[in-house]
Amino acid sequence: MTKRPLWLFLVLLALLLSLLRHTPTDAQGERLVLAFYYAWFGMDVWELPLGDQPLYPYRSTDPAAIERHVREAQQAGIDAFVQSWYGPQVENNQTETNFQQLLDVAAQRGFRAAIDVEVMSPFFHSTADVVNALNYLLSVHAQHPAYLRVGGKPVIFFWRQGQYSIATWNSIRDQVDPGRTSVWVAEGTDPSVLGPFDGLHLYSVAWSDDPGGALIRWGDRVREWSTEQGIAKTWVATVMPGYDDLNTGRAGAFVRPRAGGQYYRACWNGAIESGADWVVITSFNEWREGSQIETSAGYGDFYLNLTAELAAAYRQGAPVGPAIAAEATASP
Repeated sequence: MTKRPLWLFLVLLALLLSLLRHTPTDAQGERLVLAFYYAWFGMDVWELPLGDQPLYPYRSTDPAAIERHVREAQQAGIDAFVQSWYGPQVENNQTETNFQQLLDVAAQRGFRAAIDVEVMSPFFHSTADVVNALNYLLSVHAQHPAYLRVGGKPVIFFWRQGQYSIATWNSIRDQVDPGRTSVWVAEGTDPSVLGPFDGLHLYSVAWSDDPGGALIRWGDRVREWSTEQGIAKTWVATVMPGYDDLNTGRAGAFVRPRAGGQYYRACWNGAIESGADWVVITSFNEWREGSQIETSAGYGDFYLNLTAELAAAYRQGAPVGPAIAAEATASP
């Protein structure tokens, strides 16, 4: 048998990855635009030294605020919120009660919502707690008509699933969803987690001054894993307008300037070039980390309108053009 040179193999691999980038692997072909959503705010948070403030300060328990958020998301071309969730406990856990309200509002407005399971929830003390929470999620919330489904399967995101090993997640999945009738999307930079999970996303790309290039590289890693294992997995590209968590007092706090919307555009270009199956926005309203696109005192609805433009380009598979108008300047 004639041996083919290594360079030929590398060229063929590069061509295959290029083709896969531009061919979303989701069998349904729906290019979803999602946004991470937070429902744990009280009025006290707006007294903190944030880099910007919502135009309409609110409590996350207020149904009018939830309805306004859904309306703004629809204006921005967003298909669904992915809300952080601490589990089904009702007492001292507004992520549960507020998610119930979000689903009802979403149903009324033709919107959708899914859960981002906070694996390090203060209510989770063992894998049994995680199993019980996921069983509740699938038997109760996922049965709501507004819960996000793809191909008929409810979608669940996970945050900090690295708390447990791959073997543990295989066990959890076998207990909760042995028939693989839901879609589980992990977070992080370890493609091996795609064994028990169905997709991968990076919660943040703000660490990179070239987010487009970072998204292309990570999209390639998901495609490579899928090709090697012969199992199609979902690549969810993260897009961010910027980042600023200096007010948190964290040791590694930093700022990623928004650059008049150009950082956001670079993210979306990377998502498109990477052939992302879905896009998730970090975030709709993470005010303490300065990644929000919600209507604000400093930016008005600039980022909602920009999101609508960029989401449309993503769905068409078109490259994102340069900014047409400068953004407003946020005031402390």
